[in-house]
This record gives sequence, structure tokens and C-alpha cells, in this order.
Amino acid sequence: MTTSQTSCPLLRQPPPGLFGRLLDSLIDIYVLVLDRDNRVTYANVSFLEHFGLGWEEICGGPCDRLGKLFRGTDAAEVGFCPTELSPLYPAKAHLTREVEDKVIVYESTIYQLRGPDNVAWTLWSLRDVTDRFRLESQVRQMDDLERNLVQASMDGIIVNDMLGNVLIFNDGAARILGYEPEEVIGKLKVYKLYPNQAAHEIKRLIYDPGHGGAGILENYETHVLHKDGTPIPIWLSARLLHEDSREVGIVGYFRDLRERHRLETAVLRNERLATLGKMVARISHEIKNPLVTIGGFAGQLRRTAGLPEEARRKLTLIYQEVQRLEKFLADMSTFSKGAPTQKVVGDLPALIREVAELMDDSLQERGVTFRLETRTEIPPFAFDPGQIRQVLINLFKNALEAMDDGGELRVQAEPRGDHLVLTITDMGRGIPADQMPNLFTPFFTTKQGGTGLGLAIVQGLITQHQGDISLDSKMGGGTTCTIRLPLASA
Repeated sequence: MTTSQTSCPLLRQPPPGLFGRLLDSLIDIYVLVLDRDNRVTYANVSFLEHFGLGWEEICGGPCDRLGKLFRGTDAAEVGFCPTELSPLYPAKAHLTREVEDKVIVYESTIYQLRGPDNVAWTLWSLRDVTDRFRLESQVRQMDDLERNLVQASMDGIIVNDMLGNVLIFNDGAARILGYEPEEVIGKLKVYKLYPNQAAHEIKRLIYDPGHGGAGILENYETHVLHKDGTPIPIWLSARLLHEDSREVGIVGYFRDLRERHRLETAVLRNERLATLGKMVARISHEIKNPLVTIGGFAGQLRRTAGLPEEARRKLTLIYQEVQRLEKFLADMSTFSKGAPTQKVVGDLPALIREVAELMDDSLQERGVTFRLETRTEIPPFAFDPGQIRQVLINLFKNALEAMDDGGELRVQAEPRGDHLVLTITDMGRGIPADQMPNLFTPFFTTKQGGTGLGLAIVQGLITQHQGDISLDSKMGGGTTCTIRLPLASA
């Protein structure tokens, strides 16, 4: 570019004084000085060499004609040099420029100053920060990657400083403990997430070299506290964090062991059932035939004409006890063997009505009315009708036996997501709170003459359907049984 400004000196001169000489000596900072009309009054050597310009080409000329446009780091196009401070050209900014398929990143700084006689001028400096920007981008990407890995972990990850303040609380920890991260980070001490003195014991073990090494705790089984106060078994590993050989925090990785414990319990239960099955088969073989004989003879004798009433009463008791023992053996056999589930697509509401009709006499005898509610249409789905019939009969009988003064037996069925939720509610006397944890335990019973296998069998049949069952009860307020069954189509 040529210029017609005769006022521009042919020999490039830096601004007078020490500051000007310093600007001209800079190697990696490219400096341009503009007057109030944005005409070039000075460019240091580094600026001219970096942009491939000669002083005589730009001296006194408009700044915006010097070269290719810049782009902001957000890809917005801006002029070659600033005309005024604005969102496009703040006092400090990062700019990019393409040169021969190479992108150069600059750190731009603008100073608007006044010289002698109140003359306004602009000093614009650029520094090539391409390498630094690339490294910072890589660091940011690594930070994002590490952050995403931490958040995506199925395990809980908690980082706290040496005072116990929680610094990191990932999604896995939130899922296991029931807190949102913002409820914990910077607000809770880490020891609040453990029962009693567990946190202090864990810290002591971290310093004990016998548990993985100094500053390391490996595969330690303990408990944490859910937000609602429930203890949760976990498998914990923890490490001290250091910065310049100084202890700055502790990171803990923990895995929820509830499912593992559930599976271990199921395996142990199955092993016990296998042993019990062998015992039941032996007992049934040795006892069933004599029981049939005793019951048969007792039944015949009590129908004998002219039999004294006292003898008839005793024979009736013998007959009833034989029947109770036969039912006990049948329940034991059902509980221990667990016949395989044979699912077919069926109509569950129709099956519920069928069971209610079968038990109509018992309902009327107890003064109980039956009501089935289906708020939305229940789609046909796959279940074993024989097993579900047995479940309903057991639960209906329990409900009737609890309603001494009559009332209503209400059944509700509705699809929720991919499950059918079935609730059976009675208006009975309720179940004491201390008995609730044992209701599905085999041989635990609250009824005189009961075998303690009814609810255990029901739970087993629901489990075979990949469903779950729970009970909620209040003394004097009745009991509600909730069953969830998958809405499988076949």
C-alpha cells in the first residue's frame, strides 16, 4: 500500500522517550500505534516482520487496510484493527487469523491513552499464543474428559479436603445416597455421610499401611447413610491426595453392595430350599401314607351310628388335625420345590373376579364386600394363571381373617410404565410394626395353627414372575399389599 500523507516520516521512529524504545525492542509482542483517526503512526519491528509489511507501505495509512480480517474465537468476523472498544473489540480478547491453512491465535490488548497536549492515541498489541491456546484447549479437554469419566462412573466418587468439606460428589454418589450434588458440595462434612464414628475409622485405616499401603485403603466393607437415614452397605477404596508433597484431600470410591447382598441371600436361600426339598420328600414319603390312613379311618368312625358324642368329637379333632398336617406337607412341598412358571397371555382382571367369586361364601360370611378398580384398561400380558390364582387366594384369605368386623376388600390394578401395579387393601386390624420385617420369613406366623409358609410362597411365586411384593400396615388401619408385575407380552 502507498500513502499520500506527506506528514508521515520516511524513517520509522518510535514514540519519543524510554517507553517508545522499549516497544521497539519487543520480540514476541506486535505493537501498532494509531492516532485518533485510526491512522498508523507507529509499528514496532516485530509487527512489521510478523505481518510482512514495510513501514513505507503503512505509514499514515488507515489501519483497516493493512491485511486480512481476524475472527474472534467464537468465529465472529472482526476488522483487522480496532476502531473503538466494543463487544467485538474489548480491551482484552483472543483473535484468530488464517495464514496458509494455519490458524494463528493472538492475545489482543488495547490501550486508549492521551499524550501531550491531550492528543488521543491507541496502542494495540498482539501476542502469538497459538501453542499456549492449543495446550490450554488440550488441558480443558482432559479436564472435561476426567469430569465426564467421574460423572459417568457407576460407582460413587467423593472428594473432600483435609477438613472434611466435600469438594466433588458425582452422579453415582447421588444415586446411591439420595442427595443432589448441590445439597452436599460445600455444605456437608463428609463424616455426616457415615454412621457413628465410621468416617474417623476410615481415615485411621487410610494411614494404616496394612490395608493397601500408606495413604491407601483397598476394598473395605462398611456402611454409608442414605439421605433418609437408612444404612447402605458399600465396598470402599480411598486414597490421600497430595500437592507438592502436602496432603490436600481424600478421594473415596465406593460401590453399592445391596444388590450383591440380595443375590448372596437368594443363593443361600436356594441352597437351604434344596436341602429342605430333600427333607420334605423324605418326610412326605414316610408320613403322608399313614396320615391318609388315619384320616380315612377317623372320618369313617365318626359317621358310625350310635357313637357317643364325646368319641365323635375326638374323632372330628383327629380328622381336622390330619387335614392340617396334610396341608402343611403340601405347603412345604410347594415352598421347597417351586414349580416352574408357565406364562401365557391372559386377562388378569378376569382372574381376579374369578377368585372373588370362588370366595364369595367366605366374603358373605365375614360381612365383607369386594370391589375391583381398574382406572385404565389393563392390557393382556403374560403370567402363570395357576400361580397368580394361588397368590390371590392366599392374600384374600389373609385379608378376610384380619377383618373380624367386616368391611371392604378393595383391589386396584393399573399399568405404570412397563409394570402392572396391583394393590390389595383390607380394613382389618392391621399388623404390629415389630412383626412387619418377618412376614415373608418361612415358618414365621401370627395366626394360631398357621404354617408360616403362606406369604413366603406368595413372595416366591411373585419373584418367579420377575416381580416384587411389599406390605404396608397400620394397627387399626388395615393392610395394603402392593405387587408389581412386568407387562411382558409373552
